[in-house]
Amino acid sequence: MRNTDKDEQPVIDREQLLKRASSLYEAVVAMSKEARRLNAVPGVYLGDDEKPIPRAVENFVEGRVEYEVEEPKPKPKPKTRRRRSPK
Repeated sequence: MRNTDKDEQPVIDREQLLKRASSLYEAVVAMSKEARRLNAVPGVYLGDDEKPIPRAVENFVEGRVEYEVEEPKPKPKPKTRRRRSPK
């Protein structure tokens, strides 16, 4: 996926993303979390001229990003207040 030409953008097919995730939304969320992780400590994960988003996309497409989908927690039911009876 890397290009040696700096002006050329990599082309990623939808099918490449859907091989790794069940939806495009899920793929984008996983890639954005990977980009944040790469950018967390400047100079450790990325080279001097390297940007986090293209690297995160590359890592995702090549299968180097592992993630799991968390099920949403059920919302607690609101407590109902008992009304006092009028006297």
